[in-house]
Amino acid sequence: MFFIGIFGIEQKSKIIATRQDPCPICGGYGQYDVIKSYNYFHIFFLPLWRWNIRYYIETGCCKRLCSLDNNIGGRIEKGEAVEIHQSDLHCSENSFQSTCPRCSSQLDPDFLFCPYCGNRTNK
Repeated sequence: MFFIGIFGIEQKSKIIATRQDPCPICGGYGQYDVIKSYNYFHIFFLPLWRWNIRYYIETGCCKRLCSLDNNIGGRIEKGEAVEIHQSDLHCSENSFQSTCPRCSSQLDPDFLFCPYCGNRTNK
């Protein structure tokens, strides 16, 4: 009997919560997503092991993507009502994003032209 195994390592990101609270970064009222990202090993597309689990928040008001403390992210994933404070976040200075006015793609703030549609950005 001959057995062909399909296996591999992949990375996955998924939104685990969407909140409409004051932004923990800028204080503005808006919507932000809590995102879980991890690597996993699969056989026949069934995930067996997960590692490198990280949590992020992506804000709609100030267009920031910041890493979230894993303990807080795990509690949010379990369904607990946890308030996120600025001390729970780790934001880099380059986490500002801009949006293309034509196709609404997320862009690096240094881009003069959108790599998806070629439109000039608002710089």
